[in-house]
Amino acid sequence: MFVMFINDLVDALKQFGVCVKLFADDVKVYIRVLNNCDVQQLQRALDTLANWEDVWQLSRPISVSKCSVVNIGKSIVPLSSLHIQNNVLNVTKIGSDLGITVTDDLKPRAHINSAVTKAHHRANAILRNIDMLKRAFIVYVRPL
Repeated sequence: MFVMFINDLVDALKQFGVCVKLFADDVKVYIRVLNNCDVQQLQRALDTLANWEDVWQLSRPISVSKCSVVNIGKSIVPLSSLHIQNNVLNVTKIGSDLGITVTDDLKPRAHINSAVTKAHHRANAILRNIDMLKRAFIVYVRPL
């Protein structure tokens, strides 16, 4: 059933010349913006997305707070007016897609920094637990 209605979304959006990428229940919609007509096409696709939600009566609505606009490259046309159901989309320089941090300049620096920070947090958690285990050994095992 899920495949049937998600394919309907892809068909509905492709008529606007946008690229659609799906992964489970995540949808990425993008287009190369060269002028205001391209922005209008993208807005029509977003309006169609909102209408699709109404038609299929989704139990959970589109989470607009998780939606954002990342402009890759130099900004030619302002994208700050894009919206879904009268909720203006946040324009940001950094986005996350399936655990990969994507920046507007496509440099890997932000993703690498994020991975290193997570690794440091996990390593510190392990070291804290090793100290706790060492203390437990000294208190409970050594006296025996």
